[in-house]
Amino acid sequence: MSGESPDFGLARDFYTFAPETLAAELPAFELIREVGKGSMGIVFEARQKDNGRIVALKVLPPSLTLTERALARFMREGRIMSRVQHPDIVDFIDQGRRGRLHWFAMEFVAGATLEQRLQVGPVPVQQACVIAAKVGRALQFAHDRGVVHRDIKPGNIMLRDPVDPGDAKAPPASANGIQIAITDFGLARETGTGSMTESGAIVGTPMYMAPEIVLGGTQAASTLADVYALGATLYALVTGKPPFDGPTAQGVLKAVTEEDPFPARRLRRDLPHAVEAIIEKSMSRDPAHRYGSALELTEDLERFLSGERVLARRPTIARRSLRWCARRPLITVLASAVLMLGTGAAMLINERNHNEIQRELADAERFLALAGTADDESGRARSNRDRQDLLSRAVAATSKTIARDEGLAIAWFVRARAYHRLGRYRDAIWDLDMAERLRGVPSAEILHFRIDALRQLSDRPSVERVQIDLMSLLEIDQSDQTRTLIAEHLLDVAEHAGELEQEAAVARIKEILTGVSDDSPRAAVARARMLETDGAVAEALLAIKSAVVKHPSNIYVHLQAARMFARNNLLEESKREHRLAQSMQPSGTETTPATAPPVDIGGLGSFLGEVDRALTVLDDDKQKAKAQAKAKAEAKAKAGTQGQPDSIGKPKTRRNN
Repeated sequence: MSGESPDFGLARDFYTFAPETLAAELPAFELIREVGKGSMGIVFEARQKDNGRIVALKVLPPSLTLTERALARFMREGRIMSRVQHPDIVDFIDQGRRGRLHWFAMEFVAGATLEQRLQVGPVPVQQACVIAAKVGRALQFAHDRGVVHRDIKPGNIMLRDPVDPGDAKAPPASANGIQIAITDFGLARETGTGSMTESGAIVGTPMYMAPEIVLGGTQAASTLADVYALGATLYALVTGKPPFDGPTAQGVLKAVTEEDPFPARRLRRDLPHAVEAIIEKSMSRDPAHRYGSALELTEDLERFLSGERVLARRPTIARRSLRWCARRPLITVLASAVLMLGTGAAMLINERNHNEIQRELADAERFLALAGTADDESGRARSNRDRQDLLSRAVAATSKTIARDEGLAIAWFVRARAYHRLGRYRDAIWDLDMAERLRGVPSAEILHFRIDALRQLSDRPSVERVQIDLMSLLEIDQSDQTRTLIAEHLLDVAEHAGELEQEAAVARIKEILTGVSDDSPRAAVARARMLETDGAVAEALLAIKSAVVKHPSNIYVHLQAARMFARNNLLEESKREHRLAQSMQPSGTETTPATAPPVDIGGLGSFLGEVDRALTVLDDDKQKAKAQAKAKAEAKAKAGTQGQPDSIGKPKTRRNN
């Protein structure tokens, strides 16, 4: 190959390029050895030639950059790591490209992963709790900066080798000298941004995955999913085994959603009841029953380590008995029949009906989850036809449940989700209406699904219903996401309204988007569309181009850019953006820009008034809340506090014996 430029990308196996070729392409680094490889690149131990620093160099071979999604994931990982600079998180150093070769450099951590440590056996309880507490504080640091890791597990947590105590750059060790580093932010997500995966798709490690991710896909991954994964990791540290395991990923996913892990104390008799309670609380299948944040979990671990009473409590005997009965319905039914001979037949029928309903709902949720997976059970790529079949089976299962009991709101909601994924939006809206009627009040989840379905229909009655639902959603959720959604709808309507109504809409959109960061892709697009609607076409084009550069991996941004370029006769640029959006879609799906609503909408002025009144009330409430909080803080500052901070940053208080 001497005298020729390396032709990366032609080889199908990107791991086969020669190291000396890679070294020539990265002259700023001296490659020492290959550390590991995976689906998202190769990691080398390398030395920076300008300062001699040893780094971990992650390289995305050019054959992977042929897919925009792989490149976007790689770029996002570096961007996220640069946002979470913390002593217990691998330090990000630099990122760049050379031709078609993309790379980023990070701190080289000398040590072993917890997964490697577990090959020796379980970790001592005190040491395991110290490790989990340090991970929890680092996760809280990331969560505060809008980052959810989504793949916390023993393999992504390293135990650092001991370092020289005199090294000023060394991360702070705990009291017993433990130093850790959280690695691999390849699946991490910035809150408030679009998902990098297909809606409903599942990525992560099944044994440590929260149930809501299995049921709702990665879009359901919140900070509480990281809390669950940290609890599952602590379970593995003290028992030496993951909380769920099995021969197939699908079997593990089913167990995660339907079963409790085997009690930790039955695997390790010396495990304190307090630690078992902490694990059970953090691994609750219902997110509402978990710790509210990684910090709350960390503080409970620190209470245990300092000998204080923890807040977590094991379930009562009655609750454990109910769980036992739920896992063994046949034994429960038979026992009830023996004890209550007179009413045994009726109870048996009711129990069977209940079990059938639960089984059908569980089947429907499982079909929805499987439809979001990339591969089938044999490891082959799942086709669109397979997904359609799974979604149709979910519809059939929930239809049976509804036939048994029409009063179950959850059954209507699950079927609506399946209809929505199938593109049967009117059926989805009908079921969502029924779920709302049975619940008695709307929920944010129902409103989000219904607004999306109504916007897909785009007829006048649907647009009018969208406006009503947006006002209902604003009462429940005053987040930047909801404000951006209202701005998008106003833009859709204003595109075909009269000149005076357009001016009023643009003025209101400016107010709505005030304070909403352009870090949100949808907000950035909304501002560009607002400029275009206001007649500032040149500024709008610059704004949408800036959004494309800032959010290169977001399908919605590329689609809206393609639409704006087409409206302004920039046909080549429109085609390019549409091709980029298409390349990010899963195989076998078709991407087309969203259609605009009909011209004759009407009612824009009335809707503007409703938005104005709602936002005024909400903003007034926020100002009052801020004023009250400020007054409390000033009063507390005047009163003063006694005591000095202890080793974990809390004031020491005098206890009366």
